[in-house]
Amino acid sequence: MLCSALTRRADPPWKGWSLTSRQEIHPDEFEKVGELLCWLATRAHDTHQLGDSAVGIGSLRFYEAEAPDALQVKSGQVNWPT
Repeated sequence: MLCSALTRRADPPWKGWSLTSRQEIHPDEFEKVGELLCWLATRAHDTHQLGDSAVGIGSLRFYEAEAPDALQVKSGQVNWPT
């Protein structure tokens, strides 16, 4: 892991924990990362729930990309950018 920070949030409405991680991941390892993201999505705060029963779980930026793509988990599947 290049870096990671776990922070406890005490002030409403953001009570709980915030996890920020930066990792270089090879696309062959996306399945393992997807399992972790799906697990985290089941524990996400209500503020991450999206209208279509998906959970906003973070972002992914490929090395060549200028901006990150939002990641969502829906029905136990991660919507990996194409």
